[in-house]
Amino acid sequence: MQFLTTLLYILIMLVILGVLISIHEAGHLAAAKMFKVYCFEYSIGFGPKLLKVRRKGGETYFSIRAIPLGGYVSMYNDAEAIPEGMEAPAPERSIGNIHKAKKCTILLAGVVMNFLLGLVLIFISDIAFAKYYIAYGGSVQLNETTQVEVDCVPLLYDGEVLDYVNANKAHALEVTDYFLSLPAAEADGSFYRIVDTDAKIYNASGVAYGGGISYVAIYYPTTLTKERDITDTIVFYPAKADAVIEEKYQALGITALPDLGSDSFSFKEEGAYVDFHLRLFPAAKGQQEGTYSEQFLNESLSCPVRGVVKDGALVSNGAGVRVISERNDWAEAWKQWAEDVPNACGAIVQGFASLFTPGGFQNLSGIVGMTSALPQIEALGGPGYIFYFAGLISINLAFFNLLPFPGLDGWQLLVTVVEAITRKKMPEKAQGIASIVGFVLLGILMVAVTIKDIIGLF
Repeated sequence: MQFLTTLLYILIMLVILGVLISIHEAGHLAAAKMFKVYCFEYSIGFGPKLLKVRRKGGETYFSIRAIPLGGYVSMYNDAEAIPEGMEAPAPERSIGNIHKAKKCTILLAGVVMNFLLGLVLIFISDIAFAKYYIAYGGSVQLNETTQVEVDCVPLLYDGEVLDYVNANKAHALEVTDYFLSLPAAEADGSFYRIVDTDAKIYNASGVAYGGGISYVAIYYPTTLTKERDITDTIVFYPAKADAVIEEKYQALGITALPDLGSDSFSFKEEGAYVDFHLRLFPAAKGQQEGTYSEQFLNESLSCPVRGVVKDGALVSNGAGVRVISERNDWAEAWKQWAEDVPNACGAIVQGFASLFTPGGFQNLSGIVGMTSALPQIEALGGPGYIFYFAGLISINLAFFNLLPFPGLDGWQLLVTVVEAITRKKMPEKAQGIASIVGFVLLGILMVAVTIKDIIGLF
């Protein structure tokens, strides 16, 4: 089963790359055809050909090759050798003889197509699929002067639904029952959500680990798209002895913060168990009668949960997390898209910038790394996140291909612009050497990144 799942993700990644490459090269091809440049071949992939066809009366072969990690459009250039079995077209159909502005347009067409495709894929993600959430957020007025932000998760506990309704986008609450409060804290730039600050862990004989020290239960969901046992989403860290607890967390009953610098507790012994409490609060009760703080404090519940290790997994006594999802309408999808696109572009620019910092190589990821990320991406957002991920890759390819590095579109664009300004043609031999060196360096980088990604899997 695991093999088939892995194979499915590999196929999904190959389809994504195939579509992105096809659209990129189709941009080059369409622009070249528009300016009457003769194109010998439109290829998806490199290496030995698997399929090569040409329509009757056509001039361009369409091919699929064995290595699906790129593609190309072979255009006529009178300074280069004609492919074997082909005849030289008329000189005016050479890309080297057209106006520099037209050549720049052809070189930019692939980048533009990738960027536009990325925008489309992100919009499909926003309009066609439900969005999944870790928690609903909202303000809690503890008293007349203290207001805090909390995250809330709908629960199933012993078969009873503990929930509240998200009445609108502004998080107006309609009370149905209680909610689980997950105050978000931050340390070293990583957000975590606290469930309990006094969890106790025991071995199968009932002897407490660490002499009965307290652990802080942290909410780390492994999936958002399926209902799941609460224990599958919680990690246990020792309490940090010297942690300073902010007043807003103290107001929510938090007595300790986790020591994220230490290792989380690993449950290995069959029959070992952990006891912790889910702190539940009435959703918006008290707004009609009395103060919120009175209702908040007086009606809060603490549901005990015991997780027991069975068959290597920690399983609770009935506490589960419900799926939190909703769909955007057209107006909401456009609004979400207007937020997602700048965020995606900003993340890509920051990613490129980080490559020039110490340890920047670790931020690079190839096809192995992207494929290994797909299961987590799907678990956190379903098919919608996969479309978003594909859109992110497409925009990333657009930025990457603009780099002025030999072998990329950005290099050819730079050469063309310099030639237009200086009115001097760069020697073909120099261009050829630069392209070969560029392709070799890119190949070495690809191999190095692949090795890094493979090592990262273990």
